[in-house]
Amino acid sequence: MLTLSLMNHTFEVPCEPDDKEKLIEAATLLEDKLDQVSGLKGESKVLMVALNMCYDYVQMKSDTEQYCQRIEAELEQRMNEIVDGQTPT
Repeated sequence: MLTLSLMNHTFEVPCEPDDKEKLIEAATLLEDKLDQVSGLKGESKVLMVALNMCYDYVQMKSDTEQYCQRIEAELEQRMNEIVDGQTPT
């Protein structure tokens, strides 16, 4: 069990011992993001930070998928060059 405090609220988070460090890191990141948002309070502030973090996640997911596609295409090209007896450049 991990006790976290965010925005004057305390949360008891059940977790495996191996996950504690990651949860603390996530809570610290969330707290930092909340501190960066000015002009909003309470639920509006939390929702704006959640939206921004979800957008970052979606962007990172897209970037990762594009990177994997490029690597797969390059790997296929290299394998075809080897099969065809060509020297990779």
